[in-house]
Amino acid sequence: MKKRTKSQKKNQKQLLTIVGAVVLLIVGISVVYAALSTTLNITVGSVTQSQMSWNVAFQTGTVNATAGGTSATGRSCGAATVTADTVSVASTTLSKPDDSCTYALNIKNTGSIDATLATITPVAPGSTSCTNSGASMVCGNITYKLTTDSAGSTLLTTGGTLAKTNGTLPVYLVIKYTGSTPSSTAVEQSSGGFTLVYNQK
Repeated sequence: MKKRTKSQKKNQKQLLTIVGAVVLLIVGISVVYAALSTTLNITVGSVTQSQMSWNVAFQTGTVNATAGGTSATGRSCGAATVTADTVSVASTTLSKPDDSCTYALNIKNTGSIDATLATITPVAPGSTSCTNSGASMVCGNITYKLTTDSAGSTLLTTGGTLAKTNGTLPVYLVIKYTGSTPSSTAVEQSSGGFTLVYNQK
């Protein structure tokens, strides 16, 4: 085995010194990276979905009609009894063209969800032939309408929004004699009306 020369020993020491310096440098860099490391945490506490309420209904009470026509002869408007989901009109008599009875109703949304009027379905009186279109129904000499004005000129339409928390929609039920001449015989119509369906908007 050959002995290492002084020069080789010196080179070996220098090499070891360099290797040691590199190791220390790497360790130093690792320490620097560790010192700059940050951990961020996000914690979500309790999440509760609020309870929503649905309450679309008629404003309850007794509604007396506003009578219309050329005279009161042979005309009698029965009072309407209004519960949360039903309007019941007492016996009403219309005898002459333009005789009418108009009932001012209110539909209220006291819930916490906006509502929209989805459908209006006329319900024909029993044993009577009718033609209908949305909020208007003509049955012989008598026309039934749901309007948004007391004059009875603007029909109620679907799609309107009834705002949450005490949104109110005034609706007028108009029952009118729209025939051109008085009838020579008494004709009774019963159980006619409309069905309204509100959905969540």
